[in-house]
Amino acid sequence: MDCDVLVVGGGPAGASAARFASEFGLDTLLVEKRQEIGAPVRCAEGVGKGVEEFIDVDSRFLSKEVVGARIYSPEGRYVEMSDEDAGDEVGYILERKVFDRELVKMAGRAGAETMLRTRASEMTWQDGFVETRLVRNGETKTVRSKIVIGADGVESKVGRWAGIDTSLKLNDIQSCAQYLVTGIDSIDMDYTHFYVGNDVAPGGYAWIFPKGDDKANVGLGVSPAITDKKAIEHLDSFVDSHPALEGGRVIEEVYGGVPVSAPLKQVTADNTMLVGDAARQVNPITGGGILNGLEAGKYAAETARNAIETEDLTKSGLKQYEEARQPIARENQRNYEFKEIFQDLDDEQFNSLISSLDGVNIDELSVAGLISKIVLKNPWIKGQLKDILKLP
Repeated sequence: MDCDVLVVGGGPAGASAARFASEFGLDTLLVEKRQEIGAPVRCAEGVGKGVEEFIDVDSRFLSKEVVGARIYSPEGRYVEMSDEDAGDEVGYILERKVFDRELVKMAGRAGAETMLRTRASEMTWQDGFVETRLVRNGETKTVRSKIVIGADGVESKVGRWAGIDTSLKLNDIQSCAQYLVTGIDSIDMDYTHFYVGNDVAPGGYAWIFPKGDDKANVGLGVSPAITDKKAIEHLDSFVDSHPALEGGRVIEEVYGGVPVSAPLKQVTADNTMLVGDAARQVNPITGGGILNGLEAGKYAAETARNAIETEDLTKSGLKQYEEARQPIARENQRNYEFKEIFQDLDDEQFNSLISSLDGVNIDELSVAGLISKIVLKNPWIKGQLKDILKLP
């Protein structure tokens, strides 16, 4: 079986790559190891409104539109941000199962073939092509492709087979747990809610993402390098102590891990590109990666088209993708450095940072203006931010 592009992984990044590769006229095969696209959900399901560049927002996969985010200090103060300022997880709360399936349907409508319950088990290079062994229902077949796009998540095998260093330090993984809770009636459902503090979520944060009616995703991510407790233990403590969740009922549970590392030094090898979580394109502060994955999938597809047209499938021939992903990488590198600072803060410092923005209209400030306000009232943090922000 031959094709131009083999995409391994059917999440948003992989679906985007398959869709655009097909739209560019490439014979594309998308394989997903699970029997169902979008399941199990391992995501808080928030995404910024930039998603509209890739898909028409539809009520079928939209649970709730929110107007902004509130970030709470350990002592209970909060700062409010509009959806434009709050970043890549704020704007819409999705039904990820439906959303992911629609993305794969778009790839199919563009001409991509999809195979579920299909696992990539090995890649070998032969005469300038890649031969990938696929296992489906106990049967093995080999696909010969010009390009392989690895969208196979945080534990990417494609990257490892291609010789790309995707290793993670313990501090660069967030262990996550989330409940879908119903019966919530005493929290503002027009906002997403984020909670920081070492008692709540050591090395990470907790969240409440409204899903309409009286339901919300309630979860958290913690750094296993900082806490000995499991994420679920921290989540149970958070739920038990939050007054808005009193009387709520858990109707679904999800668990998983999220890479919150610095960007990879390289995401390409001969005939191979990585996208999404496999390429460590998650925002290290928020853990959000849907938009970055959609963008990267498109960039990888464009690069595949040009590499095939020029008949240069080497790593050098894929440098267009390395260049295209740099805006994502630069932003994530900066956010990684912020994450490293925030992970070292104690609760008193978190309280000080958030209280220093009390009464400040964040929507009227640039990032530089916001940082200036923080530094003015918290001079102790200037030294830590100096190199990142090039402060005087």
